[in-house]
Amino acid sequence: MNAKTTLILLLIALLGLGGIFAYKEYKKLSARSERKLGDTIYKDYPVNDITKVTLKNNKSEVTIEKEGNFWVVKDGSNFRAKYSMLANLLAEIYAMKAGQVINVRKSGYQKMSVADPDEVTTNAGLRVETFLPDGKKASSFILGRTKMHSTDDEMTARAFSVESLFVGQYVRLTDEEKPMLVRNIFRVNADPKDWRDPFILELKKDEIFRITGQDYLLTAAGEGGELLFEDGTKPNSGALLRLTGTLSRLEAQEVAETGEDLSGIYLKVELMSGLNYTLYGKSADGGDSLLSVKASFTAPDRGTNEVTRAEKDADLKAADEANQYNEWYGRFAYKVDKATFQKLFINEEGLKEPEKSDKPEAEKPANPFDALEDVEEDDA
Repeated sequence: MNAKTTLILLLIALLGLGGIFAYKEYKKLSARSERKLGDTIYKDYPVNDITKVTLKNNKSEVTIEKEGNFWVVKDGSNFRAKYSMLANLLAEIYAMKAGQVINVRKSGYQKMSVADPDEVTTNAGLRVETFLPDGKKASSFILGRTKMHSTDDEMTARAFSVESLFVGQYVRLTDEEKPMLVRNIFRVNADPKDWRDPFILELKKDEIFRITGQDYLLTAAGEGGELLFEDGTKPNSGALLRLTGTLSRLEAQEVAETGEDLSGIYLKVELMSGLNYTLYGKSADGGDSLLSVKASFTAPDRGTNEVTRAEKDADLKAADEANQYNEWYGRFAYKVDKATFQKLFINEEGLKEPEKSDKPEAEKPANPFDALEDVEEDDA
């Protein structure tokens, strides 16, 4: 093959590649030009298939990733993420509709805060990207500021009530130059702390089968699973409510990684499902109150009945939950306020009904005016 033939083939190849590139760009431009006011931006958005979300602005960034059946914050701790925040974000992306296109050059991005945070240091937007299991991007856009005079709820409601779709938030798709206004008002940020679920435990009170404290044992032996002392007596209802209420919504203030259980007082909570949670506590006078929690599983006593397939599946699920709990939370110590700590690590005396005194109640002092005789008044 001579040089002339090689050159011709090379030119044909380059023209072919150029044609393919031009065709792809034409398809992109066609899709954008065909987009009408009110059209869904991400058509057929696979909201149920998303496995990873990344958020980045000038100050911080966060990755929320699905592991098993749960979402975790990938910031070194794999702390469980707030699912409600994630669900709201994905729902907004799914429902995002095209609005008014803003004819502005790249130099005007900062005015609307739709500049990429990797490109500018001030007035950048929040880059939001979602991914599929194969790593392919399902969506990628920059969130800018909202076109509103105020951020209060009244103004937000007013913006949503306006028929015009382009009263809302500036958005720029990362593969497009022109930003647009959409009706969606996104409430999201890139701070990992705000994405961590603060609740260490969220137990249902009616599922608690046994509570073992430092010097007491409460068992669901009464009617309707009422928790009673071993001798059948009832604990103080107010103290028990404070204890079970705290266990059902136990919130951490701060988190510190630790490889060991805290020494000292412990509390064990057993659920009817066979899931068990053991709490270790430590409180220094005038210092922080800390606790750590470890989960385990003990198959419920089913008597002489044959274990059904459903019961086996329930046991496997509970055992898996215990393992996942320890993976997420087991290696951490949690800082809690003193009031929460005192509600958790209560002793037997604090759970008992106060004893009534044998002494008779003191008589009320007599009203000195009761002894006065009525004075008859003379008729004038």
